[in-house]
Amino acid sequence: MTADPPETTVAPAGDESRSRDRMRELLRLNNDLTRNLDLDTVLQRIAEISVELVDARYGAIGVLGEENQLSGLIHVGLPPQVAERMAAHPPEGKGLIGLLIDDPRPVRIARLKDDPRSIGFPAHHPGMESFLGVPIRVRDRVFGNIYLTNSRNGAFSADDEELAQALAATAGIAIENARLFDDATFRTRWSTALAEVSRGLMAEGDGDVIGPFLARLGQVADADLVSVVTTVDDIELLVDHAAGSFDDDLPGTAFPLDDSLAEKPLRTGSTSLVTVDRRRGTSGFDSACVLGTAVLAPFHTDEGRSGVLCVARIDGSHPFTPRDVEMVEAFAGHASVALERAESRSARRRMAVLEDRARIARDLHDNVIQRLFAVGLSLQAAVTSADVRTAERVMDQVREIDTSIATIRRTIFAMKPDADSTASQLRARILEIVDHAGQSLTNKPRVSFLGPIDLISDAALGDDIAAVVSETVTNAVRHASADRIHVTVSAISGRATVEVVDDGIGMGTVSRRSGLENLRVRAEARAGGLEIREAAGGGTHVTWSVPV
Repeated sequence: MTADPPETTVAPAGDESRSRDRMRELLRLNNDLTRNLDLDTVLQRIAEISVELVDARYGAIGVLGEENQLSGLIHVGLPPQVAERMAAHPPEGKGLIGLLIDDPRPVRIARLKDDPRSIGFPAHHPGMESFLGVPIRVRDRVFGNIYLTNSRNGAFSADDEELAQALAATAGIAIENARLFDDATFRTRWSTALAEVSRGLMAEGDGDVIGPFLARLGQVADADLVSVVTTVDDIELLVDHAAGSFDDDLPGTAFPLDDSLAEKPLRTGSTSLVTVDRRRGTSGFDSACVLGTAVLAPFHTDEGRSGVLCVARIDGSHPFTPRDVEMVEAFAGHASVALERAESRSARRRMAVLEDRARIARDLHDNVIQRLFAVGLSLQAAVTSADVRTAERVMDQVREIDTSIATIRRTIFAMKPDADSTASQLRARILEIVDHAGQSLTNKPRVSFLGPIDLISDAALGDDIAAVVSETVTNAVRHASADRIHVTVSAISGRATVEVVDDGIGMGTVSRRSGLENLRVRAEARAGGLEIREAAGGGTHVTWSVPV
């Protein structure tokens, strides 16, 4: 007896045709995915393809961030007004979303109402019926998950799940390619920027080096504020330079170092990624330079100065990534070079100014003053053969020539000082003090400078010298009733000396001399001395001298 042949189940022709169409569609969509290299575009396209492939009404891509937490959600199918309301309260990774994060395996549910895990949907989320979720893997790491809801066929089938898994596998490859391309583009952009600032730092000339350096860094880092901050006596932070949207009046501002976010990177020498907690209130450096989030990279110059390069973004901006931190560290090494180059160029400019002033002084002395002096001598010689009236008129002109020579000398020293040169400022300060104190005199006080006064760069010593000139000239005018005063400031043989000689009534018997006593204290503090004696022909001769 022959056994009956086994029954064969024949799938309907329509189902086979639909399966072939879906496979062809999957292949077409795979090609579409692998052609895109922009990560954001790839993620959006995956969400769109997923909904299209399994005929779902809503779809989303959940992106995982640090510590496997949900960091972003890209959705498809939601009406714009619903999506806008949900943006204020996005999903937090609970319920089914959290299940796929904790246990990355496919999940398919016919009716969400019957599943106790269907919780955690945010307010304004549309009603959900059926659900399909599959993980997206990039090598051995789960990048995120595909979430699909409300199948137009009533419920998701096993074929839908299989197609979604196949799409997730392709998505993982596309995401990896997009990430590699994005990383290569990022590093190329940073490397190009580093090369540009390196060429700028090494270029000859006296142009600004810090400004272009900070501007280029802010551009490639997509930062709102970039600042170079150095320490002062290890207790303060001084903003040397700043560039960005919030740099108004920031350069030159000082902040306490202790308890600031810059303290840790300066103490440890390691780069910090910091965030300001506005709810606790901020002030000082944290409020002015960090803004919201910032990368603080420490650096040291060859002169022993310490500082941090601060690259900041405002609240709400996309966060810095580890590769951002790495590149800011590379720029921090250039920050120290930029500071040193800026100081070197500033020193060259100051030297050029001093050399130019010396040239002008030589020209005035060798040409103008000498010719005036020669004219004066010739006129004095002519006086011997002139009558009395003519001789008096000639001598008046000789005195005018002497006055012109003195004025030229004062003009040489009163030329506008370089703001970065303490030495040049000292000459100007002395001339200003003497001119102000002697306004009431018929004869303007004479001022002489001997030796390299321009090389006295100690600001505190300059303050002492200015104080001595001010006190002695004021005393001569107000108390000694002097008519003529001669001030001599010299830097000779390793000593700085101020001599003030007047033709007044002398010191007299005044018992209270607190001003002069202060000058004596200033001199003794520098191992120097103050001498007061009667001048030849009457008046007072004050000498204040200290070693340099």
